[in-house]
Amino acid sequence: MRASHAITLLVLFLLGQSAMAASIIKIGVFSPDGFETGMYRWQPTADYLQSRIPEKRFQVLPYRELAELEQDAQRGKFDLVLTHPASYVRLEQQAGLVRLVSRAQQDQGQIHTHAATVIFTRADNDRLNRLADFTQTPFISTNEQDYSAWQLVQLELLRGQRDPTRAFSRVDFAGSAEGVLRGVMAGDYPAGAMAARDFDRFLRQGRITSQAVRILEENETPGFPFRYSGALYPQWPLGALPDTSASLRSTVTEALLTMPAGHSAGQAGEYAGWVESAHYQAVRPLLDKSLTQHMVERQLTVANLWLQQNRRSVLISVGATLFVWLLLRLLAHLPRSRLRT
Repeated sequence: MRASHAITLLVLFLLGQSAMAASIIKIGVFSPDGFETGMYRWQPTADYLQSRIPEKRFQVLPYRELAELEQDAQRGKFDLVLTHPASYVRLEQQAGLVRLVSRAQQDQGQIHTHAATVIFTRADNDRLNRLADFTQTPFISTNEQDYSAWQLVQLELLRGQRDPTRAFSRVDFAGSAEGVLRGVMAGDYPAGAMAARDFDRFLRQGRITSQAVRILEENETPGFPFRYSGALYPQWPLGALPDTSASLRSTVTEALLTMPAGHSAGQAGEYAGWVESAHYQAVRPLLDKSLTQHMVERQLTVANLWLQQNRRSVLISVGATLFVWLLLRLLAHLPRSRLRT
């Protein structure tokens, strides 16, 4: 009797653990500023979702490294993913990510759903007036995975059918918008790029003046509060892994779309709210480019592995070929009479 009672308790415990695990919804978040910043910015959003969907527990998993986030997404280690659009389009194709909602921003009293970059040079640099003028030019930006800076610079070049590897002799990353500003204004780099939002902040703070700089391919759009280079691109999306249930996708989407204006979760995350998901076709050229690079890198890796595994055979073959070639050369230079003997 005691044995059967113990087995029953064990089964109930295991069922309880299974139900608890099923109720935890994991949100993978790209957080280039680190784990603590990611938790500070996005845990309030998870708490808001839990208040609207109390039968679930929402857990934020910040990732500083984008490659690690995308790898874990492909392994199905979480249910929802918040990442920048260039990363989203990769995961859409490689992991079947389904977009739910897109983030909205508020700047200077305007709510908008776009991101843009500013590619700029000093006003006294008369050699750079448009993107087509970049020819093996040194360049500086914030960091390699900054969507509103270097990622959009590449998109602008690809949109104009320019190859970034030919446009720039080198690209350095300052780690911050302040570093980009110093590098260009000091004359260390002919041009640089940062988020349009950061560039506007420097103008309003008096760190630079409109007379001291020139924005390349400058544009303005009603409803978007900043001047920018080239085109506008969609803001960050929240997506769901394909195994996430349709009912959960629906309830999460509804909860975020109805988040009250000025909610503390939005203030912590520095966003104004959520809107129906945007389309991300404009970002797809980055995916095509990265896939091409991946294929080339993979071919080189496979070739390198093959050489390592067959080094002995390759060396013997090369040595034998070289020996035969040298022997033939030697025989060709011997006198014919000596050959007869």
